[in-house]
Amino acid sequence: MNIRILLVLFLLFLLKFDILDSTHQTKKGNKFWEPCFEEEENFAHCSSSDKTCAKDDHFKLVRLPGMRTGHVSWLELEKGRKYKLITRAMRPLLFEIPSFLSDEECDHIISLAKKIGLYPSVISRDQFRKEELEKAMQEADSNATLDAKDSVAQDFNTWDIDKDGFIDNLEVNSSFNGFVLSANPKFNVINNFQMSLSLGKVSSTLFRQWNLKKALSYMAYLKKSSAQHSFRFSDQAWLRQDRTADHVLRRLHERIIKLTKLPRKIIQGSEDMQVVRYQAFGHYHAHFDSGLELNTPCCHQNPSLRPPQCRICRFITILYYLNDVEQGGETAFPVADNFTVKWKDLENAEAVEYNLSINCHAANLVIPPKKGTAIMWYNNFIDADSGLLGKLDRNSLHGGCDVIKGEKWIANNWLTAPTENSKYLKSSYDVGFSD
Repeated sequence: MNIRILLVLFLLFLLKFDILDSTHQTKKGNKFWEPCFEEEENFAHCSSSDKTCAKDDHFKLVRLPGMRTGHVSWLELEKGRKYKLITRAMRPLLFEIPSFLSDEECDHIISLAKKIGLYPSVISRDQFRKEELEKAMQEADSNATLDAKDSVAQDFNTWDIDKDGFIDNLEVNSSFNGFVLSANPKFNVINNFQMSLSLGKVSSTLFRQWNLKKALSYMAYLKKSSAQHSFRFSDQAWLRQDRTADHVLRRLHERIIKLTKLPRKIIQGSEDMQVVRYQAFGHYHAHFDSGLELNTPCCHQNPSLRPPQCRICRFITILYYLNDVEQGGETAFPVADNFTVKWKDLENAEAVEYNLSINCHAANLVIPPKKGTAIMWYNNFIDADSGLLGKLDRNSLHGGCDVIKGEKWIANNWLTAPTENSKYLKSSYDVGFSD
């Protein structure tokens, strides 16, 4: 009898202090209902297809510990196989992962892209109209007076950099921050100007015969119309990674889940894989993968909106090199680990620092292409209050340098994430996977 009384009293004690109440099994001081996806926890539980965590919206994002630049760690992402992670920068937090993809996986992804077909990558800043050139030419014929901002071009010495009394193609290129006159020879608008330079050099006498306003308008048009001078010069294709995905892409999804230690619903709700081909002169000048505007809704949760009504919310970028490049094609991070950069100097997207055709190797971090290597970096910080998507890490500014010889194939996985204000909204990319 005494034993029964003691057992009853013990059970009442447990209930009094909520020890048997599973709804309150949280860590002390942890505002999140479950410790899912914390780096020291069991990720398999929360990443499984049983949707154990799907009912709990109080997950939080995590970032791998970079430790310090040059630090090496190993992760077992597949049974019996560990992958090497090299910390290449702390701002942005960036890892290089050699042999993340096998040669067969790289070739397979390229074949999938070729099968569905690639098309030119176009961004709004590269769009142009030939009518703009014709109008500028007519204005230059009627009034050859240069605008104030171009007045320095009247000085022959501005062009004659080596002071040999002549202007050559290289000096024209240098004067226009990487402009290449011969990039689009089919245009023959300014015959005297083109023929003069095609002969090799221009004297000061011939220079004075130029209609400089017409010449400058022509070169400005070529910079817009020539793919070589565009902000981005490449072809692309998109591969679905949903329930209809190819088996290689589905297997890659599982590898990404284990690599990033993020919830399955984050990976599943991210964008399709982008495959990109860069041929000779192919490039993508420095840019951000995620948006700046904190108070603007995320595009991946608002499919009816388009930028600037919505912003890109890409927490992580994973870039895969799919082939070896004969020359060029590096990925550059101009301000990686630069803690003194003045962002007001980089607010203009036309700033010379963004032009990787001429500033590739001036970047703080340059990673050459090697087949199978992955580069993973965090575009955003984690908001301290919500544990969700926070401010953009501006040090994530990056781009693709010119392919000098050969061609370059890459693929991108962009892992989108919600903010505190959008944590209950489903991603438009999330259509689920079959078990």
